[in-house]
Amino acid sequence: MNLRSIRDSSELLTRLSNTELEFFETVSHEAQLANGEILFEEGGAAESFFIVATGKIGLEMTIPGRAPVVIQTLGPGDLVGVSWFFPPYRWNWRARALEDTTLVAFDALEVRRECEVNRDLAFEVQGVVAEEVVRRLHRTRIQLLDLYRTT
Repeated sequence: MNLRSIRDSSELLTRLSNTELEFFETVSHEAQLANGEILFEEGGAAESFFIVATGKIGLEMTIPGRAPVVIQTLGPGDLVGVSWFFPPYRWNWRARALEDTTLVAFDALEVRRECEVNRDLAFEVQGVVAEEVVRRLHRTRIQLLDLYRTT
């Protein structure tokens, strides 16, 4: 998939220089998920990260004795996965397609390696990932308040 076609919808891609975008294209590929298909499981190795091109992904939290709870729904342009950026590189959520979905998958190891030598890239990636972590923490807090308010 040509990343330029989704660049304007992705906070991460818009922050990249043209050279950095070209690098990202070399470490990416298109992935398709059918409705209901699992992208990754909580606790699994976070070896990739994704940007939604089309469709929707639900980030789910597992609660013992209950069905998984969708904490956040991600759509076109959204970053799926932040655990790839922080040791021990394990997923904290389960991600499931909420409809047929097309994603761009990135090799997390290669991006981390490039960030080690390209500090400008590291700064931009870290900023996007940190902002997303804060948004997810806030949305999770709201979702949990709603969840426990109804129990």
